[in-house]
Amino acid sequence: MGTKNNTEWDLVTGKLYGELDDKHKETFDKWSREEGNRSILWNAEKIHNGLNEVKVFRFMNKNSSWLRVSRNIKRSVYRKISISVLKYAAIIVFAILIGKFTNNNWNNDIQYAKIEVLDGQMGHLFLFDGTEVWLNSGSRFKYPDRFNSKERNVYLDGEAYFKVTSNRKLPFIVHTDKMQVEVLGTSFNVSAYKNENQESVVLEEGKVQINHLTGKKILDLLPGQRAVKACANSTQFRVDEVKTSNYTTWKDGIVVFDAESIDEIAKKLERWYNVKICIDNEELRKYTINGTILRNKPIDQVMEAIGLLAPVKYEHQSNLKEKDIIHIKKR
Repeated sequence: MGTKNNTEWDLVTGKLYGELDDKHKETFDKWSREEGNRSILWNAEKIHNGLNEVKVFRFMNKNSSWLRVSRNIKRSVYRKISISVLKYAAIIVFAILIGKFTNNNWNNDIQYAKIEVLDGQMGHLFLFDGTEVWLNSGSRFKYPDRFNSKERNVYLDGEAYFKVTSNRKLPFIVHTDKMQVEVLGTSFNVSAYKNENQESVVLEEGKVQINHLTGKKILDLLPGQRAVKACANSTQFRVDEVKTSNYTTWKDGIVVFDAESIDEIAKKLERWYNVKICIDNEELRKYTINGTILRNKPIDQVMEAIGLLAPVKYEHQSNLKEKDIIHIKKR
């Protein structure tokens, strides 16, 4: 495959799926005895065991390897996975460690998988390096079948919480429409929907570097800080000290509003509940509230709670063929 990093994963996946010949078994045994490689092997075994237990998007053996699957995919065309499950239910996707060790010549073309999380749903997946990713409603996420020898690149349109496996030799870079978020191993949240002007990064632990789209460094972020790019055309970020759980517990079904405008809350509710929200009074759009909601509660119950925190009332208009419409009015 041309790189040390890819060869390591080829050996690991080959071992886990029983696809190593005698020569490669000897290479694997030597590699696995090295101290620095034990954590890689441990992560691989953990994810592989998860595949056996959950059996979601599982490729059973070498006959279902990524290389064989990719024969049906043209270069630069994504495998598209639409997450479609019961409304409001979180899911787990293990799109990793696909048995791909063969004795044939390697295909150096990198293939990408693209995951779309529909409105009203959430996604949860492990990448093949052990990195854990939670995807919020209405998000799109693209990742390669293998990383190159210099960096780990993934692409996000939406909101995601990352728990990145540490690798100081291989930076993990999240590409959005307006910035790059570069880390070595850390936990952080990125909110970057293409149809919204504001993008933000919240760092829970570790260290994050925010870059221009060109890769040029803009700033470093420390734990407990939130960087916000409020204007689409600006290169400036505002950095605030925040309570990080306010921005990360959405992955656990708990959503905190901290002096957030009804206009911003409405955008989130539209994605979470797959509804259309109309605010009939412009003054209400700027009204801010504080509170906590549980995402597993029905939209009507959430709107009732908002009505206790703000001078608003609502009407729920049901549509059989299209999205339901929620009208928010001044009380």
